[in-house]
Amino acid sequence: MQMYFGLDDLPEEPLEPVVTMGNFDGVHRGHQALLARVQEEGSRMSAPTMVITFHPHPRQVLRPEEPFTPIMSLKERMRRLWDLRIDHALILPFDHDMAEMTGREFIEEVLWDALRIRGIYVGAAMTFGYQRQGNVKLLESEGRRLGYGVGVIDPVLVEGYRVSSTLIRQAVASGQLEVAARLLGRNHRVVGTVVEGDKRGRELGFPTANLETDGGVLPPNGVYAAWALLDDGATRVPAVVNIGVRPTFTEGGPVSVEAHLLDFEGDLYGQEVALALVRNLRGEQQFGGVEPLKRQIKRDVIEARRALGVPRA
Repeated sequence: MQMYFGLDDLPEEPLEPVVTMGNFDGVHRGHQALLARVQEEGSRMSAPTMVITFHPHPRQVLRPEEPFTPIMSLKERMRRLWDLRIDHALILPFDHDMAEMTGREFIEEVLWDALRIRGIYVGAAMTFGYQRQGNVKLLESEGRRLGYGVGVIDPVLVEGYRVSSTLIRQAVASGQLEVAARLLGRNHRVVGTVVEGDKRGRELGFPTANLETDGGVLPPNGVYAAWALLDDGATRVPAVVNIGVRPTFTEGGPVSVEAHLLDFEGDLYGQEVALALVRNLRGEQQFGGVEPLKRQIKRDVIEARRALGVPRA
């Protein structure tokens, strides 16, 4: 997938793609249905496919006073689009100038002058441009004038709920991992680079990979069964993940993410690891000493194996 970071990064000759646009936070099942339709149309027209997205998330620019954490980082969004075989991604820097661009200006300057799109697919409730004045009706009227097609995709429902990034963000933040997985179409992932920690896990007999996370949303502090996906793209290792402040050893402090990989030996320092969270095993606890903590970790390992369907080595 070819990525373009702004309009100036595009080739001089317009790509004439079939596109969709939005934040695509989570690249969830609703997004996947939209992307599948874009690919169908691109194949029918022998045209490349493109996702137009924004960074940072508009909420972080327009409402900076409100706490907000995206489901995933920009890098993870791009990785998911790559996995879904999208040809091109245009990442537009979202700032106050972009926020003041009208819907009509966006169509003329981005969709038409820069890209010369052949078609665009969006959800029925899609809005864009200054004060959200751009919508499907405007896309259709300008499409008739300029010569591109417009397709509208119905929302995807799961158990009666419309799949949305907001709903997924709320599910993860409240610890409803099974709900988030059904909406995403996969387990929620915590992604980060393995960095050196205080080696306390090794001293306890349960060495951990300490992750410097990429900023995606985290579930509540606690212990989780997960699959650790290594950066070779092929290795999947069962893991017990601790998210929290380690209250047995510290008073407060920043939240850390540590993964004890089961049946694994190797050096992961500097590598990127994705933790696909499957089930919450327990909440964060403070123990009266090292020995009760070690006994609990042994129980956590047994429960994680059961949750993941992994027999004892």
